[in-house]
Amino acid sequence: MNTSHSQETPTGEAPGHVPLRLASATQTLPPSATLSMNEAVAKRRAAGRETIHLGFGEAAFPLHPLLKTALAEAATHTSYAPVLGIPALRQAIAAYLARKRGLTCSADHIAVGPGSKPLLYALLHILEGDVLLPVPSWVSYAPMARLAGRRVIGVQTEPHDHHRLTPQALAQAMTRARKDGANPRILLVNTPSNPTGSMFDRADVEALACWAREAEVTLISDEIYAELAHGWREHISPARFYPEGCIFTGGLSKAFSAGGWRLGYAVLPPTMAGKEVMQALRALASEIWSTTATPLQEAALAAFTPHATIEQYVHRSALVHGYVAGQLYTALTRLGVPCPRPAGGFYLYPDFSPWRSALQERGIRTSQELAHYLLEEWDIAALPGSVFDEEPTALRLRFSTSLLCEPDRATSVDEREAALWSLLDQAETLQLTGKKRRLSLPALERAQARLTEMIQELDRPGTSHVQ
Repeated sequence: MNTSHSQETPTGEAPGHVPLRLASATQTLPPSATLSMNEAVAKRRAAGRETIHLGFGEAAFPLHPLLKTALAEAATHTSYAPVLGIPALRQAIAAYLARKRGLTCSADHIAVGPGSKPLLYALLHILEGDVLLPVPSWVSYAPMARLAGRRVIGVQTEPHDHHRLTPQALAQAMTRARKDGANPRILLVNTPSNPTGSMFDRADVEALACWAREAEVTLISDEIYAELAHGWREHISPARFYPEGCIFTGGLSKAFSAGGWRLGYAVLPPTMAGKEVMQALRALASEIWSTTATPLQEAALAAFTPHATIEQYVHRSALVHGYVAGQLYTALTRLGVPCPRPAGGFYLYPDFSPWRSALQERGIRTSQELAHYLLEEWDIAALPGSVFDEEPTALRLRFSTSLLCEPDRATSVDEREAALWSLLDQAETLQLTGKKRRLSLPALERAQARLTEMIQELDRPGTSHVQ
């Protein structure tokens, strides 16, 4: 019998024959930590294990009826749209930004894409230079930069200063990077911030814009949470002070609770260089995603066109998100947990280092181990600071408060949506002067109670608590 031919393995491959080979850049690429956590919580809940979900930042309010109707009416519009977006939508976004943010731009400066995330990734491919990133930063920025062939230069921020990004820290990172042979030409920031919930004040924005101009750095400002400012600090885009060198992005995911629609936009500078970047972005987009779904673009017109009930919806969403984040922040600070005060979005970034000794007695030395401890011992899902490029031993976690709005006993989609609409209807009462209005939110109350129990356990006699 002739056995000279190679035998197949159980997988159907000949020994030593590997037809599928990963590119080096993807061999160590993990899945997004946020998406992985959301899937893990879904599996736990499907298995009947109660979990307080602070691990995923999804705005989960019902879709506004006008957007729902607009999508239904556009469902049969199946032709390809222009690569950079339908003209009416680009014009509506330009008018929206002028009306809501005091930013002057024309439709020619705006690109629409299938979410702001692909637009950010495309920009990192197009623009020259390595990327300066504040530490901590959103989980996807660094992987996107590395996949685009850029080096990532971390810019350290200080917990005691609420992780504020300063020109001094930027200058130090720039000097260090150049000595190391890097070419830092891009600074990517997020305001309001994921993971900290912080937001630049006016002085910080001006200082940041001034530094970027002097350093000849392209400033990319991810402003996906801009509409969800909590009200005690105004959202100000760096583009106000650095229009010739700032690109900023936004979309429908957060303020309009339409993350699954995957529609975002990027606004480029009104300069010759900005025009060249737009041409390159159009060329790259035409080869990758061709166009954003036409029905979604036409439906998105309803979001960016002036309409009182949609503006009210966004405003009330911001009030509720601010209330929930503020309530959990207050509970944490009363327990002695250091945490920056949230100014926008729905994130908190508590620091559990005061309990380092007590945690070490339980074998917990890293934020990854701390997140595992919360999940397995306390049924609290959170993300470790290490996935936001923090040092592993920094005992900080990111809490997302957006899903603490979910009703407890809804047995159908209709019941859930009715409860959430009722919650939005109560939002205005949260601003009544001189009155302390509390919302009944069982998921929030459980989170507060569970964290209180955890801290009390760590504070029990026989454990160490370092002030």
